[in-house]
Amino acid sequence: MNRFIRSLFSLDTLIKPANGIIASVGAAISPIISRATESGKFWAFALFFAIVIADWIAGTAAAKKTETYRSEYGQTGALRTVFLLFIPFIGMLLDKVASSTFGVSQPGVAFYGLTFMLAYHSWESMTANTFRAGWGRWIPKKVLNFVSSEIKAKGQRALNMMETSRGEVKDAGKTSK
Repeated sequence: MNRFIRSLFSLDTLIKPANGIIASVGAAISPIISRATESGKFWAFALFFAIVIADWIAGTAAAKKTETYRSEYGQTGALRTVFLLFIPFIGMLLDKVASSTFGVSQPGVAFYGLTFMLAYHSWESMTANTFRAGWGRWIPKKVLNFVSSEIKAKGQRALNMMETSRGEVKDAGKTSK
C-alpha cells in the first residue's frame, strides 16, 4: 500500500518529453478550439457531421444486411461525403464575399442555409438506412411515413445492385467460343 501511495506522488511518470510536447500542443491550440466552439457555425457543422457519420454507420449496416456492400460503391460514397462536408465551407465563403465585395451583410445566411439543407437530406438518408438495417422498431411510425419515399428509393437501389451483381456472375460463367 505504501508503494502505491508513493507512486501517486511520484513525478517520474509525468516528466517525459512526450508529455511535455503534448502539453505544449494542447496549450497552443486550446484558444483556437475555444474560439471555434463559441460560434454557432461550429455547432451547426458539428450537427451536420454527426448526422453524416450516423448515416454512414446505418448505411453500412443496411448494405451488409442486404448483401449489397461493395467496396467501389463505398469509395465513391467516401468522395461524395468529403464533397458534402466541403459545401458548408463554400457557403461560408459566399457569406464573406457577399459582405466584403457587395456590402451585403448576411451573417451566415448561405452557410446556415446550405448546412441545414444538407443536414436534413442526410437525416432522411440516415433514417431510411436505419430502417433498412432492421432498426426500424426504434423509429416512430410518423417519421417512417415522412421518409417513406427515401426508404423506397434506397430499397430499389439495393435491388438494382443485387440484380447487377447477379448479371455479372452469370456473364463470368459463360465462355466464348
